[in-house]
Amino acid sequence: MATPFPFTAIVGQEDMKKALLMAAVEPLLGGVLIFGDRGTGKSTAVRALASLLPKLETRERCRYNCLPSEPQQACATCRAHPKPALVKIRAPMIDLPLGATEDRVCGALDIEKALTVGEKAFEPDCWPPPIAVFSISTR
Repeated sequence: MATPFPFTAIVGQEDMKKALLMAAVEPLLGGVLIFGDRGTGKSTAVRALASLLPKLETRERCRYNCLPSEPQQACATCRAHPKPALVKIRAPMIDLPLGATEDRVCGALDIEKALTVGEKAFEPDCWPPPIAVFSISTR
């Protein structure tokens, strides 16, 4: 992964930078919606912020990036015995297309497994881990 442009080097856009920093330290804000014309530094600022976030502690090969002390109910990796090794990873930067549907963001029923094996199973897509940075591209 290429090194992102440094957050501190972004000139102007003070309201956007303040909103991103506030969302990074206070999860109860729920996120930041950034919009503007092409070339105003929206994606650059988001990628720069993602590189500043603390690393997440999770289990090796965990597709949900579960907290080791609180594995997701649907996560077979973190509930397996023996448990995989702990690793530290960067907070994911998830690019969503403008038309992303709920099942593409949150996941849905695994239809293939339901039809072939007859079991209910959850098929995650880009399920948000405890810390994630989402970018929605309009073009």
